[in-house]
Parts: sequence; structure tokens; C-alpha cells
Amino acid sequence: MITKPFQALAAGGVIGLAALAAPAPVAHAYEVRHAAKVVCRGISPNVVDNPYAGRITTTQWLPTEHGRITIYVSQSASLFGYQSRPRLAWHNLTTGQRGHASTIAYSNREGEGASVISLRTGAGRVKLTMYAKNSNRFVSARSTACATTVRVR
Repeated sequence: MITKPFQALAAGGVIGLAALAAPAPVAHAYEVRHAAKVVCRGISPNVVDNPYAGRITTTQWLPTEHGRITIYVSQSASLFGYQSRPRLAWHNLTTGQRGHASTIAYSNREGEGASVISLRTGAGRVKLTMYAKNSNRFVSARSTACATTVRVR
């Protein structure tokens, strides 16, 4: 009667060791990042504050994200803080598809805020055009429009 539990324990140990010894599958994902050199500028709705300067950075993880990109819109540092609504229009120059997206972000003293937008644009050259509407309780101000073209794989 003692042999049955011992055999089960030994078999479980052998299976456990085999699982540890087997090589884990290696992920072959790599990141493709594009930081736009163009900056969308605008006045702060707080007037006496740092000006708005939003920048687009795109990231794509391959091979898992074919035809999809993640867009980060950086926010400016602000002494008093305000709400920023980046609006992004995209146009796939290869397929002709179009779309738009928007989000809400809040600026802070450190300027560490970023809006994250994930888009399925399809593969090809994609033109991204962005502007932001920045507002506090009393005033709204729109930034200049900026555009960049990225290659989505």
C-alpha cells in the first residue's frame, strides 16, 4: 500500500523536472518606434504658464501587432494644470482607409502625462495629423496642427 503513493509522488516529480528542463518558447517580438520631430504648439489656457507642446510617438510590436500601432501623445509641463484633448486623424496612404480618435489627458507640473491611443490602420504608410484643444475652467485654446507619416507593418 505504501508503493502506490510513492509511485505517484515519483512520477509527479519526474514530470515536474521534465517541465523545468524543457526550453520555454522564445518570443520573437521586437519594437518599432517612431518619434516625430514635429511638435504641436499652442498657448496654455492658463496664459501665465508653459506653452503647450505635444509630440507624437508611435510604437508597434512585431510580429504580434500587424496593421496596428500604439500612439503616445506627450503632454507639456504646466504650473497650474489643465485638460488636454488631443484629436488624431489618420489616413492610410496605401489602402485609402481613414479614421480618427481622441482622448483626454491632464497636464501636470512634471510634464509626465501622455495619452495612449491604439489604432488598427492596416499595413502601409499612414499619415497622422494631430491637434489638441486645451482648456481650464474658463478658457479653451487650440494648438497648431502637426502631421507625420509612419510605416505600419
